[in-house]
Amino acid sequence: MNFRMFILIILSFFLSNCSSNGTVKVKNLNNPSNQLQIGFGSCLDQSKPMPILRSIVSEEFNLFLMLGDNIYGSSKKGEIKKIESAYEIQAQNFKKFGFDMHFEAIWDDHDYGLNDGGKEYLLREKSKELFLEFWEIPKDDPRRSRKGLYHDFTINSGSKKIQLIFLDTRTFRDKLKPTDSKGKPGKERYIPNNDSSFTMLGFDQWQWLIKKLSETTDYRIIISSIQFVAVGHGWESWKNLPHERNKLIDLIDNSVIKNTLVLSGDRHRGGIYQLITKNGNIISEVTSSSLNASFSNPEEAGPLRIGKTFVEENYGAMYFNDKSDTLSVFLKNIIGEELASIKVGSL
Repeated sequence: MNFRMFILIILSFFLSNCSSNGTVKVKNLNNPSNQLQIGFGSCLDQSKPMPILRSIVSEEFNLFLMLGDNIYGSSKKGEIKKIESAYEIQAQNFKKFGFDMHFEAIWDDHDYGLNDGGKEYLLREKSKELFLEFWEIPKDDPRRSRKGLYHDFTINSGSKKIQLIFLDTRTFRDKLKPTDSKGKPGKERYIPNNDSSFTMLGFDQWQWLIKKLSETTDYRIIISSIQFVAVGHGWESWKNLPHERNKLIDLIDNSVIKNTLVLSGDRHRGGIYQLITKNGNIISEVTSSSLNASFSNPEEAGPLRIGKTFVEENYGAMYFNDKSDTLSVFLKNIIGEELASIKVGSL
């Protein structure tokens, strides 16, 4: 898998540089059709068949966002050898399917190394190095010189600016509060912890995020490996730490953006969710999971959800049209058929 050769091929389409603070990559896309196409998905088990990649490759996305669980290398003890082996197999899978488009990625627990793990995972720096090497993150990228994998970049498409913010919900997160009724709907594994000293992102990432949310942009997309808006279950989500969830909602609500899009994975079900803030702003969430690790699951409670969820294999697709100033987001099944969609407004 040689991403550097691919980058050389598309230099006529992308021009990358760093801002003065070294935290933003700006990609200027030569987009004569006025249509920017971005795919996204999560939960890609290297040991299972992955026919969905054929549909994704046929889309000819300009960019594909890997939302986490991009391999399955976690274990009870978090052994690094299992992560190394998973990456080796996944590299061969990508090569076999010609899955060699431009990627941006964040991790979740199964490529982090510890199931449902947070900052208690002692080998997180070693697993981080494996992530950086697999995705061929440049040596001067800020992710190589600071803790965690949070990062952002901006795409300039025509006259519009699209900001993408990737949050690291693993490296700094405190342990979650175990449920008092295991398996009960809404309390399946965890229950909310109202202790405001517990953190999802950690101090440094929060400070960074506050600055990012103050920047001017036409569209803002936040990538969180775990669900943010959704509250109808007791699995991992921002609901587990309500103080942190409310903090981010307030920050979004007080920014200049009226419509914010959140992309998430993790759940082995896809769905669309929407929250109206107290100031009347809209936070929409599209969850895409899984690419090839689906299993049958009953429907769950759906406060804030639009329509039903989808437990079969799925991926996401975003189409931005500069002329009409529209961002359309779709969930698609294994053969590329539409399951659900939503339109997201700009400023």
